[in-house]
Amino acid sequence: MDRTEFLEILRNQLDGQMQEGKAAAHVRYYEDYIQSQVRKGRSEQEVLTELGDPRLIARTLIDTDEGSSQKGYGQYSSCGSGVESSVEPPPQPEKKWKKYLDFSTWQGKAVVIVAAGIAIFLLVMIIGVVLPFFIVFAIILSLLSWLKKRNS
Repeated sequence: MDRTEFLEILRNQLDGQMQEGKAAAHVRYYEDYIQSQVRKGRSEQEVLTELGDPRLIARTLIDTDEGSSQKGYGQYSSCGSGVESSVEPPPQPEKKWKKYLDFSTWQGKAVVIVAAGIAIFLLVMIIGVVLPFFIVFAIILSLLSWLKKRNS
């Protein structure tokens, strides 16, 4: 059996048994794995012998597929054009502010308490400024309504 036959059997076994994108990701993974091992100097037949029967691999993949994302395949987990980059994504910078939003720490609880205090303060200030205008407006409307009734 050669690489093409191996991948075709794997593809046929996965077809209809799991989401198309996941099946394609599995096939791409094995295709790239075989190619990378051959580039390292191993023979294609040696790699295929090591991998074993593609039907058994497909059965294992189908049995373990529970609709979960394929975290183990990284760049292969999305259905793409088949041409994948070998460049690793840059590491994500650690977000130092995350530790302050962890509500299980005293810092996280303090942030929430301070934010709630500021929100209450702003609400009281807004009501304190707006409420007198509404009271004056309500008095003027009442007087106008009373005058209108009196003149009618």
